[in-house]
Amino acid sequence: MSTAEQSNLAAAKDPKITARIVTNIEQLEHDYRLADGHLSDWLMRMITISMKAVAPEPFAIESTAWSPYVTCPDWKPTKRIGRGDAWLEIVEFARDEQDHTWLAAAVGAGPTELNLELMFRDALSGYFAKLEGDQGLASKLRKKGFKIDTANKRVYLPIVIKADLLAKALPTDDFQDAMAPVREATELGIAAKPEIDLLLKLVRG
Repeated sequence: MSTAEQSNLAAAKDPKITARIVTNIEQLEHDYRLADGHLSDWLMRMITISMKAVAPEPFAIESTAWSPYVTCPDWKPTKRIGRGDAWLEIVEFARDEQDHTWLAAAVGAGPTELNLELMFRDALSGYFAKLEGDQGLASKLRKKGFKIDTANKRVYLPIVIKADLLAKALPTDDFQDAMAPVREATELGIAAKPEIDLLLKLVRG
């Protein structure tokens, strides 16, 4: 049994906790569906809009079925369909095996976080080994604000949205202040184009 499972079992046996959950289960069910559905969808729309606001040409903000990403013609050869060779995508990274809402990831609630991650298509998955072999390039990416997670082989920009600002933004539809970390991460990612170009060149061979 994992540490998280042990913790959950202990909580389930706590009479105060179980009483609180059972008493409020109708509201909890409603709130979770709202957080996981409409509010998370709304959040992702605002993230997309905020990214588009700071992405100059030739960069473009496109979307998968679940999240937006930054692409550039230099990273997306015309002969290749899909997202191209490389892109920067909004992702959730969880440090457990549980499902979390986009809202939880955005504010860093619990073992989950929101990132703008540098991604490569599957056939270029050796990019991380290339990066590890060029510490000068890795250092330049770090100076641009990127985190390099060697354990999970990830290169990303962290995004943490302040919960109080997001709470104010959702009812008013005014996301200017709340989305500042998203705009900053997008700008940092775009500013790292020379480093991403070099890494892509190394991977393409």
